[in-house]
Amino acid sequence: MATGGAAPPKVFLSRHPLRFSHCDPAGILYSPNTFDMINAAVEDWFGEALGLSFAEIHIRQRLGFPIVDTRCEFLKPSRIGEILTLQLSIARLGRASVELRISGIVAGEERMRARHVIAMVSLETLRAVPISPELRARMAGYAVEEAKSYG
Repeated sequence: MATGGAAPPKVFLSRHPLRFSHCDPAGILYSPNTFDMINAAVEDWFGEALGLSFAEIHIRQRLGFPIVDTRCEFLKPSRIGEILTLQLSIARLGRASVELRISGIVAGEERMRARHVIAMVSLETLRAVPISPELRARMAGYAVEEAKSYG
């Protein structure tokens, strides 16, 4: 049976085994390490899903995507030995910025959720520049429906 309407947004998955080095002495994920994992997931999303590595963006194109705002809600502790899967989608796609929605899942249970805003900037001027139409088109598949109208 055919269904109408647009395809649901894609979600990028990034798996992170929680190692001893990620945890505090109690074996619980040390919260600042969560932000390193979020940044790694964003970098992997660019390279694996969008086809544009950070090396290409930063070194050859002289562009960057610095963090403008980030916040995280920790719902339940995650522990050494668990696999934290970060699920990344776009909550808002602006002219030069992207608001990412990230959920951290362990064994089907949401452990954390984050809002992570990045902006495209020229590394020469350190000022925001518009996201190119080509990159915007690649990102659009990860945007939740209400995000698709921005831009």
